[in-house]
Amino acid sequence: MSIIPGGNDKKMNRNNKKFDYNQRPGVALILTVVVLVLLTALVYRLSSTVSQWKHRMQYMIDYQTARYACESGLKYALSAINEIEPNCISRPNEPDFSDLFNMSDEEYRLMMEDWAKKRQVKIDVNNLSKDSLIANLMNLNFRPDANDSNNLSKVAAGSPSNSSAVSFGASDVNDANKGLKQFYVRGPYGPPWPYVTKPAEIEFGDASLTIEIMDENAKLPLVWGFDTDPNVKDEAQAAVTTFCEWMKMEPNEIDPLMKELKQIKDVKPFSASLKTVEASTTPDNNTPKDSNSDSSKQSKRVTRTRQRSRTRQQAAAGQQGRGDIGNTLDYAKILHSPMIDLESLAKSVNKDENRSESALKYVSLWGTQKVNINTAPRQVLESAFTFGGDSVEISKQIIEMRQKQPFKDLNDLAKKLYSYNTSIDKTKPYITTQSDCFTIRVKATSGVAQVCATAGIKKVQGKFQQIGIIIE
Repeated sequence: MSIIPGGNDKKMNRNNKKFDYNQRPGVALILTVVVLVLLTALVYRLSSTVSQWKHRMQYMIDYQTARYACESGLKYALSAINEIEPNCISRPNEPDFSDLFNMSDEEYRLMMEDWAKKRQVKIDVNNLSKDSLIANLMNLNFRPDANDSNNLSKVAAGSPSNSSAVSFGASDVNDANKGLKQFYVRGPYGPPWPYVTKPAEIEFGDASLTIEIMDENAKLPLVWGFDTDPNVKDEAQAAVTTFCEWMKMEPNEIDPLMKELKQIKDVKPFSASLKTVEASTTPDNNTPKDSNSDSSKQSKRVTRTRQRSRTRQQAAAGQQGRGDIGNTLDYAKILHSPMIDLESLAKSVNKDENRSESALKYVSLWGTQKVNINTAPRQVLESAFTFGGDSVEISKQIIEMRQKQPFKDLNDLAKKLYSYNTSIDKTKPYITTQSDCFTIRVKATSGVAQVCATAGIKKVQGKFQQIGIIIE
C-alpha cells in the first residue's frame, strides 16, 4: 500500500473549508440580529427623547396657560369682591357644621339619614329621594327659591316653605340624581363651611378655573400663640392648646408648635389692644438753634437715642406705627414663613376616603385677630372663650342660638347670655360678630398643569384691601 504524502492534510483542508462555508450564514444572521437590536434601541431612545421633549413642551404650554388663567381669575375675583356682602343666614332645624370634622364616613351618613327623616324626606343608601323631591324635580316649572342666596331649595314633603337644604342645579328628571347628590349640611353663609359663597367654576380658554372665597375669622387666629399681654398670656396659650387637643394632636406635636410661637414673639409680638401709632416729626423745642455748637450736636445725639429707644419700646408692645393692614401683613408673612412648621397641623384627623380633615384647615395664617362667633365651629369657639372661662357652656348656647338667628353684635350676645357676662367681657377683645378677613383661592387647570393662588383680603372702613398673595 502506497502512502500519498499530504493526502490527509488535503482532505482535512477540504473539510475545514466545507465547515466554514456552512457557518457563514449563522454568523451573518447573528450580526443582523445584533444590528437590528441596536437600531431598535436607538430608535426607541430617540423616540423616547422626542416624546419626553414634547411632553415637557406641552407641560410648559399648559403651565403658562394655567398661570395666566389663574392670575386673570384672581384679578377678576379681587375686583368683584366689593360686590359681595357676606351675611349669615338662619339654619333652624338643621345639623350644625361644628362637629363634622371629627365624624367618620359612617357617622356622617347616619347623621344625614337621621336629619332626612326629621325633614320628612326618605332617602336610600345612595342619598337619593324617593318621595316629593323627585316629584318636584320632575316638575319643569319648579325652580329653587330666588331669595336663597345659596340656591338651596326650600322644599320638603308636600311643603315648599320648609328648607331641606338640598342644592339643585337640575331642571329636568335627567339631572335629578346630580342635584340630590349635593345633599349637604349648610354652613353659616349657606355653602359648606368655611365658604362665603358657592365656589364658582369658569371656563377660561383651554383652562378651567375654580374660585373659592373663605372666611378667615371662622378659624383660630394663630397669632394668639404669641400674645404679649401679661394679663392673658396664659389664657392665650391655653386657647391654642385647647384647639390642638380638639384636633387630636399629641403632646409631642403641640410642644414644638408652642415653642415656635414663643420664638415669633421676639420678632413680631401680638397684642389684642394693638393701636396704630404715627411717628412724630415735631422738632424738639429744647434743641438750640445754633446747629454748629457742640451742645447742639450733643442734643441731636441724645434725641436720636431717645427715638431709637421709643421705637424699640413700640416694637416690644406690638405698636410699630403701622396701620391695621400693615400689621396684618407682617403676621401673614411670618405665619407663612419657615418659622412655623405646619406639618403637624396638616396631619389628617380622620382616615376616611371621602372626607379629609386637619387642624390646618381650621387655622388662620393671615393675621386675623378675632373669631366670628356666628361662623366659627365648636372647637374654635371653645378655644376663644378660654380667655373668659365657661367655654363649653357658652359655645353650646351660641351654636344653638345662631342657627335660629345670628348675633347682631357683642351686646346682643351679652344680652342673650346675661348669666355669662363676666366671661364674655373678658373675651370681647378676641371675638366679633362680623368677619373682616377673607381669602380668595383660585385654582386653574390646563391639561396636566395646575396653578393655585391665594389672596388674603381685609375689610377696612367698608372697603376690601389686599393683604398679600401666595402662588403655589
